[in-house]
Amino acid sequence: MIRTRVSKPLSGYDRRSRTVAALERYRDHGIERHPGQDVRYVVVDDDTRSRDRVRLDFEAPDGYDADCYRTRLVRAAAEVVSPLGWDRERVRRHLRDTTETTLSAFD
Repeated sequence: MIRTRVSKPLSGYDRRSRTVAALERYRDHGIERHPGQDVRYVVVDDDTRSRDRVRLDFEAPDGYDADCYRTRLVRAAAEVVSPLGWDRERVRRHLRDTTETTLSAFD
């Protein structure tokens, strides 16, 4: 779930951002969001530039755009470890060499 604060009214945005998509979906549900308020959404198809790229927190999305969240994760990890000389590519290489597991594997 992504939470972001609205900085201007829907009519004030000129790019088709995720925030705009979320604001349009809120409007479709009859919910107004004003500058300073939060919007909460899940990215379901970031390649789509319409309001269908996101689902609001109460819309119960049936999936999410894993590539979008993977990119966000790598960017966040690189910010944390950048003082140690790691950049995004080094984080990606490190993650490429890992194995997915479940918590039950540690019982």
